[in-house]
Amino acid sequence: MAKILSVRILEVPEKINVGDNETDITVVTTIEFHELDILGNIEYCLHLFVYDVHGKIDPLIIVSNWDESSIVSIETTLDRRDDYLGKASVIFKADRTQLVINTPMALKLGSIDSRSTYYTRRLEVFATATPAIGRASKWSEPYDTQFRY
Repeated sequence: MAKILSVRILEVPEKINVGDNETDITVVTTIEFHELDILGNIEYCLHLFVYDVHGKIDPLIIVSNWDESSIVSIETTLDRRDDYLGKASVIFKADRTQLVINTPMALKLGSIDSRSTYYTRRLEVFATATPAIGRASKWSEPYDTQFRY
C-alpha cells in the first residue's frame, strides 16, 4: 500500500483577476511505497481534487473506481459549501521507494459565483491514490490568495 507523504501547490498567484479563466498551478505529490508494491510493480492512479475551502473542510465520500474515481462533498451547516475547482489524474507504477509527481493544472480561479462575495481563495488539494487493491489519501495544506477588482 502506498502512503501519500505530502501534497503541495506551487505557483499560486498572490492576486487573481476576476474573470480570469485559466490560472496555471502545479501540484507536487510525494508518495512512499511498501516493499510489496515495489516487488509487484503495482500500478496506481493518482487523483487530485482542488477546492476553495470556506471555513472547515467539508466531509468527503470517496468513490474509488480506478481512473474514474470521484468524491462527493457533504455540505454542513457550519459554514459555506466549499467550491470544487478542478481535477487531474495521473497513472504511475510503484517502481521505487519514493516517487515525486509534478502535475500541472489549469484552473478557473477568477470565475466566481455571482450569489457570493469573494475576497480570497483558500486553495486545498485532496489527493487519493487508487491501486488495484486499496487506497491512500491526504489533503494539502491551505494556500490563500486574494482577488483583484
